Amino acid sequence: MKHRIVVLGAGYAGANTAGRLAKRLHRDDIEITLVNGDPEFVERVRMHQLACGHDLQPRPLRDLFAGTGVQVRTARVTAVDVEGKTVDLGGETLAYDTLVYALGSAGADHGVPGVAEHA
Repeated sequence: MKHRIVVLGAGYAGANTAGRLAKRLHRDDIEITLVNGDPEFVERVRMHQLACGHDLQPRPLRDLFAGTGVQVRTARVTAVDVEGKTVDLGGETLAYDTLVYALGSAGADHGVPGVAEHA
């Protein structure tokens, strides 16, 4: 059975982690799922350009991770069950063996039950 890695959040930390794991680990041994609320990667270091009226090229996560073995899921996390090793995605449950919680530092628990105690 493959080791299931779920990465929550596709900002710089989450996207980088998912990509590096995909490069370093063998696809026959692992399954990596990257969960993000939005379908595109946001280049925060370029936000000043957007504020100045420049158009930024869209960066769809599915395109960024095409061919890497990383499965991209566009969904919002509603609960984390550490004991059961599952993540609820608003009615759908995603099981994991290893969880990477990379949803950002502002308001760290994001209202997700289980995060304050375990992250």
